[in-house]
Amino acid sequence: MSFLQITRWSRSTRVALLGAAAILIALAAFDGWGGTPAHAVSASAAASNSTLIVAEPNDMQNLDPTLSSADETTQEMLTNVYSWLVNYKVENDKGQMIGAPNSFVPSLARSMSWNHSHTVLTFNLRHNLKFADGDPIDAAAVKYTYNRVYKQAGVTAGLISMAAVKNQNSITTSGRYTVKFHMTTANGLLFGNMAQFGNSILDPAIVKDHLTKSDPYAHGWLGSHVGGTAQGPYELSSWTPGSEWILTANPNYNYGPAPKIKKIIFKVIPDPSTRYELLQSGAVDMAYGLPLKDIKAAQSNAAIKVVNEPSRQIVFLGMNSKVKPFDNVKVRQAIDYAVPYKTIIQQVLDGYGEQMTSPVPVGTPTHTDRFDVYKTNISKAKALLKQAGYASGFSATLDVSSGNEEGQETAIWVQQSLKQIGIKVTIDQLPGATYTAKLQKHQLPFFFFNNWISINNDPFYHLYWMFDSACCDYANYDNPTVKKLINKNLLSSNAASRARASVEVQKLIMHDAPWAFLYQPNWVLAMRSNVKGYVYFPADTFTRYQYLYKTGS
Repeated sequence: MSFLQITRWSRSTRVALLGAAAILIALAAFDGWGGTPAHAVSASAAASNSTLIVAEPNDMQNLDPTLSSADETTQEMLTNVYSWLVNYKVENDKGQMIGAPNSFVPSLARSMSWNHSHTVLTFNLRHNLKFADGDPIDAAAVKYTYNRVYKQAGVTAGLISMAAVKNQNSITTSGRYTVKFHMTTANGLLFGNMAQFGNSILDPAIVKDHLTKSDPYAHGWLGSHVGGTAQGPYELSSWTPGSEWILTANPNYNYGPAPKIKKIIFKVIPDPSTRYELLQSGAVDMAYGLPLKDIKAAQSNAAIKVVNEPSRQIVFLGMNSKVKPFDNVKVRQAIDYAVPYKTIIQQVLDGYGEQMTSPVPVGTPTHTDRFDVYKTNISKAKALLKQAGYASGFSATLDVSSGNEEGQETAIWVQQSLKQIGIKVTIDQLPGATYTAKLQKHQLPFFFFNNWISINNDPFYHLYWMFDSACCDYANYDNPTVKKLINKNLLSSNAASRARASVEVQKLIMHDAPWAFLYQPNWVLAMRSNVKGYVYFPADTFTRYQYLYKTGS
């Protein structure tokens, strides 16, 4: 049958046929697990209580813990094969187990303590810990890891330095199991900046074996291997780029919950509808990145369970304050009044989210919506545009990454609404690499952005990166009072003063309107109903597979 014949049929018939073909192709790709026939996948691997099959939209990229920034798929894998000194405390929050974003416990360390002035943090490591290859995890390994981190001067070094641990000499060891972090000033940022994959402790013996003159940090080897340097609950046993990767339980892991799921098979399935069909059929146990319309349907299916949790992810329209006409505060305010917030949340998110009402997201300490005046009001928007000197409106280009369906849908609603106040919006779908390059250079005048959760659930950590840093103040926002308050309070340990300052900063930013504050989408994940034990970690939304188990068949 030719494609021409298919195009002559009804749309619903074509969609059904093409969807079925995609599922058959995806299922055919499963053939090869020890000769298991494709049609028997659900009855064998997916049915086993010791094996979990996960459908992923994207493949992994660079596996080096210090180089995987912005690649969430890889970051989640690293979170399951590596560990660090401190981690989030798992707590019961109204019946839901969560990794509390502001409560921390020792991880590779068995204890941690502060000196009286809160400037020296001492970690006492657990004894008899081993990397996957059997090498000891000790103070020397921790020191080697952080020396490597600081010498690279990358993101992780920046985060630890941000918490006043200024350089590699600020981390010292005493005996085989004691490590000390020396801070130049007391502050509350260090735990939140450490509890993530960039602080993965590496095996010096393995890393040193792969150093070369041209690659003094073994980026080449670590970029595609984990090997014996793993010390988390799982090991990366294989990776076939573009197809799948497999995690298996680490036999040397002897702290924290022991994994009940012994093998996890991650299949790269780019098509979202195919991922949903595979989940429906039971061929996979979990599926990431499903369309929200499918999530709605899945919630009525007793065989599928949907995780639906509020997140601190922020989504906004950035308006570059150094580019006309967005350098005019009244123009920015007019746009904020013209955006159809409720419509976007219902039509784009299918209700899975809430309006963003402040630069400090809901779920972060000191958040307030007291200054959220921007309810959709076309008359108010027109009046502000007139006051700004643009009574007849103007033309603008709204940049969206080409692979971002959520952004493209949001842009259409924004386009239609701004037309009512005389602003003619052209939507430009930039290739992902081009969009990111221009974003990082602060060259986008008007843009959709949805790729930020502050891993440290601290208001000034969040405010610093979004509104003061040379790195990530993508809208070129520049209010001297705001910057002064952020810098004064970032490393302060005075909770009352920080709270007052945070409220003042939120007030100023809401008035200045550098963004249209769109929404905070929920974290939504679908799995088979017999998958139990899921723990939600709002700091990064990564699944920790060691908590999961399966019941029945």
